[in-house]
Order: sequence, then structure tokens, then C-alpha cells
Amino acid sequence: MDNMQKRNKQLELDDRKYIWPPFTQMQEHTKQDQVIIEEASGCILKDIYGKEYIDGVSSLWTNVHGHRKEKLDIAVQDQLGRIAHSTMLGLSNVVAVRLAKKLVEYAPEGLARVFYSDSGSSAIEIAIKIAFQYQQQTGNTEKTKFISINNAYHGDTIGSVSVGGIDLFHAVYKNLLFETLKAESPYCYRCVYDKSFPSCGFECLNQMED
Repeated sequence: MDNMQKRNKQLELDDRKYIWPPFTQMQEHTKQDQVIIEEASGCILKDIYGKEYIDGVSSLWTNVHGHRKEKLDIAVQDQLGRIAHSTMLGLSNVVAVRLAKKLVEYAPEGLARVFYSDSGSSAIEIAIKIAFQYQQQTGNTEKTKFISINNAYHGDTIGSVSVGGIDLFHAVYKNLLFETLKAESPYCYRCVYDKSFPSCGFECLNQMED
């Protein structure tokens, strides 16, 4: 066995020993061969054995433009040459200001400021808190409930699971979640009311209005 083969085998052993992957049963994980990605280009991933895969989920929605895009890589390297990170607590930074201005230019009228978050789940948590705090500070203190849509997925933090509609999450974490009002999603493909659009009269939305 050459050095590369030894390295790959050790990586597989270390993966089983040290990694706790999300949404995974560890009993199954430790018995299965794990695909370990080493490099990528465009929408193609390559594992430690050189086998290629299509990155069909854009690395779980975080890399929609593909891997090793020259323009993006140059921009990242340029930024790292200046500063890697700066807090927004009492400070600001050049890139944050410029990006915020550009986002507001594209946003619908009335959306005039940008609040940055570092993930989708965190963004949902922030939105929940902003909506709640707004009602509290404008005198609508009785407004404390959220409407959530069945089968919706917003992330896997406590708040985002609370306003989501994935049965498995709610079964496991029920005692940690806050209560929401449930509404059906406008899902014409498998209508829970067994109706067809447009004769259905938007029964699903009528329930939400109620």
C-alpha cells in the first residue's frame, strides 16, 4: 500500500472516529463507507480517490455559483489581504456598507436597511425576534403567536424548528419548542383538501385567513 492509499484509509478511520455529522444516525454512519471530498471545480466535486460527483445541492445552498470561480476566488483573496472579519457591534466595515447599499437598491420599496446574519437558521431566529419585538414596542403586546405552515422547513435551531412544519423535528423536540398556529401550505400538487386549482377557491389560504 503506497502513501496515498495509507493516507486515504487513515482519513476514513478518522472520519468515523472524530466526526459527528448532522441528520445522521451514528450507528449507521460508522458502518458505511463515507465519501470524503478533497477538491472541486465548477459544479463537480472530487473525492479522495478521484471519483467525481455533481454538486447538485450547491454544497447545501452555500455555493450557488460553483467552486473555484476565478472572479470570486480573487475577491476572497483580496479581502483576506485586508481583513478576515470585523464585528458589527459598535463598528462597521467597508464591505458591509457597500453590500448593504447594493442590496437595498434591489430590495422592494420600504425595505431600507440590512441586518446581517451568518446562516439561514440564524436569519429565521432574527426575523422571529424582530417581529416579536416590534409588536411589543408598538403596544401590541398581546401579539405573541406565530403562524407556521405544515411541511415547511426553515432550519434546525429551536426557533426555526418551532415555526417549521417537519413532523420528525416536532416529535423529538416538542418540549423545547414554542407553540404556533398551524396552517396548510398552498401545495397544489398534493392538495390536502383534495381539490384542484382554480375551482378550489384557495381553501388553504382561507384557513390561514381564519
